[in-house]
Amino acid sequence: MKYAILKSNVIIRNIIWKGRLIMNPIQRIPLEGLFNTRDLGGIETMDGYRVRPRRLIRSGQLYHMTENDKKVLSDEYGLKSIVDFRTLDEQAEKPDPHIEGATHISNPILQTMTAGITHDDTSEKMTLEEATLAMKEHGVDPSFYMQKLYEDIITSDYSLKQYAQFFRILAGQEEGATLWHCSAGKDRVGMGTAMLLYTLDVDMDTIIDDYMMTAAFLKDEVELILKRLSAAITDPGQIESLRICMGVKENYIKRVFQIMEETSGSIRQFLKDRIGLSESLADTLKALYLE
Repeated sequence: MKYAILKSNVIIRNIIWKGRLIMNPIQRIPLEGLFNTRDLGGIETMDGYRVRPRRLIRSGQLYHMTENDKKVLSDEYGLKSIVDFRTLDEQAEKPDPHIEGATHISNPILQTMTAGITHDDTSEKMTLEEATLAMKEHGVDPSFYMQKLYEDIITSDYSLKQYAQFFRILAGQEEGATLWHCSAGKDRVGMGTAMLLYTLDVDMDTIIDDYMMTAAFLKDEVELILKRLSAAITDPGQIESLRICMGVKENYIKRVFQIMEETSGSIRQFLKDRIGLSESLADTLKALYLE
């Protein structure tokens, strides 16, 4: 596996598939107030197609976007739909800004907020502190705690129903860009994006790389949050637990795919049986988003 960093916002990942070089870009959209907003355009599938640019955008919360950020997404990316994966409480606390020409669609992946699923240092400050303190008291590894959150989501009937709705939204978006986001853009968005890329026939290594790039794009923001929290938390072990809860690890997303295989015999069958991604719907998504 080889990487070529072209500039701070684009990382190219080179792989060899059946003797053919595939160069898959992982692209951050350079915005002023958002740090984990990425265009999936240009990612190549295993059969030689590419994701159309300016059609599929993954992101963290939009609350801190600037007026110029709105203009970029509206004018340069033709943003038409914003799919909000956050809970209703999260949406009410930090509502998405209005972007001209874009429709906001509420599609919560979780019914209630869970500590560790976000890295917000305001609304989640106390719950994250309490969660990491409880982990220490009970000898729970924070990485295990995070992996369990992923397991809970991928086995939740409610969450799977919401992901199914997300794919139906994408299937009805014939033009312009769709942006989906949660709070940090790492867990709920990471899982949804992984399932989408798999459906589009992107290789598993690239799917995992895209998931893991959240750590790189959010590194500075996470460190800034931890620096602020360290004024109130003096235990370095608890700070490290917070860092883990605010990050991503490869085994989290691998465990999700493992559960799919254990549940249905294959990832493809799980997506079909539990999320309604039939061959017909998958073909529709490919026709809309691949070139």
